[in-house]
Amino acid sequence: MLDRQKLEAILTHRFPTAATAQLAAAANAIIGLADDPAADCASRPDEPQRPSTTIAVAVDIAAPTYRVFDAFTDVERAAERVPSIKRVELLTPGSFALGTRWRETRDVSGHLAITEMEVIAFEQDQTYVLSRDEAGVPVEIVFSFEWAGTGTRVLVEFTLDRAGGSPGCQSPLGWAIAGNLRDLIDRDLTELKAHLEARAAVNQS
Repeated sequence: MLDRQKLEAILTHRFPTAATAQLAAAANAIIGLADDPAADCASRPDEPQRPSTTIAVAVDIAAPTYRVFDAFTDVERAAERVPSIKRVELLTPGSFALGTRWRETRDVSGHLAITEMEVIAFEQDQTYVLSRDEAGVPVEIVFSFEWAGTGTRVLVEFTLDRAGGSPGCQSPLGWAIAGNLRDLIDRDLTELKAHLEARAAVNQS
């Protein structure tokens, strides 16, 4: 039988920004599955299918699109622009492009979290897609860039599905992952917006 206290400690460490209720629900779901050997999380023909949920975060940045795109894809200098990123280790040579991989060390509420990422789609100055792992769940994050008249609109989207499980199997853990990732992306966008607009103001002065 799983130790609930240890399980909650692991979830809290991995998702420090998730709500307590979400973490408790995730722990309940995991313990319930572990205690029921007959539990089958695979989809069944007679079960209603739960659609995937796409979460989007957007920001408008008063800077040219090419400059915004360059800043977002300048992985080597990410720690200079996003305070929570403490270290970036490039795993592939060359400039940011399809196939680029790196390992990022980030301070998340006092805990150091290491995540490996890979670029799985890329169009210069328009969009790129990152693949990353969240608690064993692969997540793809789409970054889109579009000129909006007075600046660049950056749209970031990611989708969480049932990861192959039935509708109730992984939703509590999914909530924790989604909330944690959304908060992280929202903070990154805010910090990158501040950096780029401050730089634009200096260039105009």
